[in-house]
Amino acid sequence: MRKVLLLSTALTLGVLNPALAGGPIVIAEEAEVIAEKPASSGGFLIPLLLIAAITIAVTSGGDDEAPPEPSDRRLKHDVVRVATSHLGLGIYRYRYKGLDGVWEGVMAQEVEVMHPGAIRALPGGYKAVDYRKLGLTLRRVA
Repeated sequence: MRKVLLLSTALTLGVLNPALAGGPIVIAEEAEVIAEKPASSGGFLIPLLLIAAITIAVTSGGDDEAPPEPSDRRLKHDVVRVATSHLGLGIYRYRYKGLDGVWEGVMAQEVEVMHPGAIRALPGGYKAVDYRKLGLTLRRVA
C-alpha cells in the first residue's frame, strides 16, 4: 500500500517524468516485518508439551494448583462445537495434533476474549486454559 501511495504521489507531482527528472527514478522501500513466526523447530516440542501437560492433568487428583491445559486452536484438528457452557463459551470436541484420542474442552482464543484471567502462555506462543477458574474440565471422550 505504501509503495502504491508513493508511486501515485510521484506521478501526480511529475517526479517520475524522465524528461524532467533526468531519467527513471527507482523507489527503494524497506521491508516491513508484520509478525515474526516462531522457529519451525517446534515440530517435536508441541506433541511432547501436550503429552506432558495432559498426563499431569489427568493423573493429578486434588491438587490445589492444577496446571493449565493446552487449549490453543492451533494445536487441534477435527474441531466440532458440541455445546455451550454456563459461561457462554463453546464446548468443542477435537483431536490434538500429534496425539491419539478425542477430547472435549474450550478454545483458548475464545476464553481469552471472555475470561482473560484463565489464560496462560505456553512456549512457542501457544495459549493454555486454567479450567478450574472457569469451573469446567477437559475431558477425554475417546
